[in-house]
Amino acid sequence: MKTTLIIGASPRSSSYANMAMHALDSAGHPTLLYNPLGRQIDDRKVFTALNEIEDDIDTITLYVRPSRLEAIVQDLIQLKPKRIIFNPGTEDPELMQKFADANTDVLEACTLVLLRTNQY
Repeated sequence: MKTTLIIGASPRSSSYANMAMHALDSAGHPTLLYNPLGRQIDDRKVFTALNEIEDDIDTITLYVRPSRLEAIVQDLIQLKPKRIIFNPGTEDPELMQKFADANTDVLEACTLVLLRTNQY
């Protein structure tokens, strides 16, 4: 299985990022968590700086609004993900184009729906 990086990881069980983390884990997809606040999530490591990540990242799934992404776009691109998923509420045409220009497959989709429909 290929590693997924969750941007905007949250300890709140009602958050979509948290639901996606559990759904990805249940489906056997390894996940890494990023949140600059570094809150503890289920006894798992939460990265607070993207340059700390040494794993190969297949997919990045986004759970933060575009204004929060702008500051980390170049750091995300440097991780060389194969694809990035802009979940509902995270879409931004300019940011999407930056990833496309970096040869990253860009999806405007819902990670949870992709998992439930075996399209992940």
